[in-house]
Order: sequence, then structure tokens, then C-alpha cells
Amino acid sequence: MSLEAVIQRILEKGSAEARAVADAARKEMESRLHDIQEKGQGDIAAKIADGRKAAERLRTQETARAELESRKIVLAGQRETLDAVRAEVLERVNARGVKEEILRSLLDSHKADWKNGKVFCSAADKDRVKSIVGSHFGGTIQCSGGLVIEIEDGTGRIDLRFETLLQDIWEDSVKEIAEMLWPRH
Repeated sequence: MSLEAVIQRILEKGSAEARAVADAARKEMESRLHDIQEKGQGDIAAKIADGRKAAERLRTQETARAELESRKIVLAGQRETLDAVRAEVLERVNARGVKEEILRSLLDSHKADWKNGKVFCSAADKDRVKSIVGSHFGGTIQCSGGLVIEIEDGTGRIDLRFETLLQDIWEDSVKEIAEMLWPRH
């Protein structure tokens, strides 16, 4: 066999081995690429699922936040309405004829208390109250109307100011008032 034939054979064998190595490398590369693509698809699916969960969680939180904010707005509106109703009640109680009738009723029902003590009232009601209680008049106080009776021995005070009476009635009745204004269906 000639040298050229040996070289030719070696070259052919080398080429075959190089093709085999290249084919094996290509197969290995394709296998790894396939594995990477599958892992990438799995990662993408997991990220999409995580993104959907996060979006749903955010939507739920935003919905709850919006519902809470709307409740706050409704409650603030209801509170403003109740405050307006309360102010209207106090204004009506302070109307001239009504106020005189209430003052007279309070003084009549607590006569025993002020006969042995002092009566205080607003500056606007001073003359009216003083004409009824005489020397038991104790002076004026800051209020829209009503009375404060101080027991003679100083052991107590009876707070009959309109603001206080309305507050007591209001606390007892606010739920019923709210139900009248905003009935539940």
C-alpha cells in the first residue's frame, strides 16, 4: 500500500471520526437545547401562573380597598346628614315658643332641686329664668339653652342643657334615626 493510500485512509478515518464527534456534539447540543427550552417553557408557565396569582391578589386588595373607601365616603355622608339633623333639632328646640315651654317644663319638673340650690342658664334666657326662680338664680353659663341646677350643699349638679339632653337622646336613638334615614333592604 502506498503512502498516499495510507494518508488517504487516515484522512478518511479522521474525517469519519470528526463527523462522528461533530454528530455527537450536535446531538448533545440539540438535547441540551431541548432540555433548556423545556425548562424555559416550564419557567415561563410558572412565571405566568405567579403573575396571574399576583394580579388576582392585587385585584382583590384593590377591590377591598375601593369598597372600604366607598364605605368611608358613605359613612362620612351619613355622618354629615346626622350632624345636620342634630343641628336642625337643636335649632328647633331653641325656637322662641318651644324654648320657653321646655325651660318652664324643666323648671317645673326639677322645682325641688332648684328650690334648695341655684339655677344657671344661657345669657339669652337669663331674664326669663330669673323671673321664675328669683333669688335661686346663680348666673349665666355658655350653652344654647337649658339649665344647670347646682344642689345647695354643692354635692352635685343636674345638667339640663339642651346640648346635653339632646346628646343623651341622640345616643339612645341614633341607630333608629339612621334606620329611618337609610333603611336596609
